[in-house]
Amino acid sequence: MIFKQTITLLLVAIVLGLAVNLFSPHKISYIGQYRSLSNGTDPIIPPEAQAGDPPFIAIDVAQLEHDNSKTIFIDARDPEEYDCGTIPGAINIPFDYLPEKNLGVYIDSALGGIAKNYPLIVFCSGEECDLSLHLARNLQDLGYTNVSIFFGGAREWKKFGLKMEVRKPCGE
Repeated sequence: MIFKQTITLLLVAIVLGLAVNLFSPHKISYIGQYRSLSNGTDPIIPPEAQAGDPPFIAIDVAQLEHDNSKTIFIDARDPEEYDCGTIPGAINIPFDYLPEKNLGVYIDSALGGIAKNYPLIVFCSGEECDLSLHLARNLQDLGYTNVSIFFGGAREWKKFGLKMEVRKPCGE
């Protein structure tokens, strides 16, 4: 008896929920309208982007710059994520662990004292991760003038079948 009442109550709740959503001015679509991560031709730009941010680049530009070998790729993720798979040759400057004091000294040291106009591409895991945006803003504030953001990040790099550098096996 209780099972039958529970099922009936559940069905009534579902029908009412669907009916309210159907007539709501703020209705939620029943089937998500998700876009592909990228088609490779346009950069992914986050909603948090602001005027004055470093430029965002697409996967094709990131791959070209990587193949050119005259750009430093910076992975802004935690060391654990970095070890699980990153763009080959990328250095890890985890945004969440940046020091509050002497940030410029820390960044300059992490980058090996390169010239402030040396090309840098900052990335993290993909469009759900905004660490690359924040790290790139910090680099720009510190006087680095040739900073770009590859917002598709490690996920898009892997999606396009490009080689990943893995330091330790991790679960997907």
